[in-house]
Amino acid sequence: MKEPQEMCIGICETTLDIAHSMGRLFFNDGEQILPSKFFILLAVYRNGKSTVTQIAEQVGLSSSANTIAINKMAKEGLLDRVRDTVDKRICWIDLTGKGRTVLEEMIAKRNQLFQTILGDFPEEQLQVFLQSLLMIRDKFALGSTGMEEHHVAADRA
Repeated sequence: MKEPQEMCIGICETTLDIAHSMGRLFFNDGEQILPSKFFILLAVYRNGKSTVTQIAEQVGLSSSANTIAINKMAKEGLLDRVRDTVDKRICWIDLTGKGRTVLEEMIAKRNQLFQTILGDFPEEQLQVFLQSLLMIRDKFALGSTGMEEHHVAADRA
């Protein structure tokens, strides 16, 4: 049986391999939406109209990279810039019909792929897998502070 540290390294390597494969499948087959653009569309889709700053915080891009991507996506007809009716300094970013359609098609494609890959997994295994992924997601959602403290403590050991 492997040690927990070896298993964690194996999990890390495997998730990198999966992410690489997913990137090749989802973003190199003729689609014009790069990963950063996909995550911007997804953020606006999930949260509704948002400010550039809100999107940058959620997506993890720098403010300037986020602004450049949003400007390009607005020119492509995927996003709309809408001035706030009360405070003209505020500019809201919202999905266009085209942006919503493109994103929904990409989500459907990914869902179909995962259904194909996971279709023969036993239900019990899917439950454990989903619970594990949710726990990992929730630990990331807690913020980097806890992980940084753990990393510093591990480095000192």
